Amino acid sequence: MQVNIKEFLVDADIKEALYPGKRIVKPCKQIGEYKNHCVIVDWRDPDNIQIDIKPGLSGKHLAPEILKKYPVCFQMPTTVKIKVTNDNKDDDDEEGKKGKSGSSGGGKKPAKKKLEDTELIAARFGEHAEGSVPTLGELKQMMIMGVDIAKEALGNAFTELTKQIGHAHIAATEVLAKAADLVTRVAPPSFMEAKGDETANYNYDRDKNADIGFKMSLG
Repeated sequence: MQVNIKEFLVDADIKEALYPGKRIVKPCKQIGEYKNHCVIVDWRDPDNIQIDIKPGLSGKHLAPEILKKYPVCFQMPTTVKIKVTNDNKDDDDEEGKKGKSGSSGGGKKPAKKKLEDTELIAARFGEHAEGSVPTLGELKQMMIMGVDIAKEALGNAFTELTKQIGHAHIAATEVLAKAADLVTRVAPPSFMEAKGDETANYNYDRDKNADIGFKMSLG
């Protein structure tokens, strides 16, 4: 499934610039003890962007004695892996070619930069980094509460997760429910009680099933 990374960042209300080597932690503060969690968007692997949901606000691994106090949905892994298919390398190459012009030399010590110069450099770097946000990626894997999401359900699940990240409140069970909407639930035969969430009818053929378990014997 193809993903527009820039649109994801907007929909997820992530305002920090994303670029190779960047790791963003978006805190999701909640009311109540052991309810806080965070969203980590990690692009330290140049080829992949990984999104993780973790308990706590720091994005760090919690000690087992603290982790066990959080709801089960935060104790199990919820993660998304997106393969970068367009990382704007052409733009970076052009910038690199321009920067290589000129000659090096001279033994002069570089002048000490003023505070205004430092702020200007930081601002320019921010603009450059912002331009490095990839346009397209391929959703390769999605796991919610330790459950791998089937390929045909990735779209529903990722859309729901993105919306929740935007609201800074993750309810993993609701993401699973969206993925389950695409699962076919077959209704049982008439002699069994239906649960009410079936999406397909069960065709029971008495004649076809009459010989199940029958074994011919000689003698």
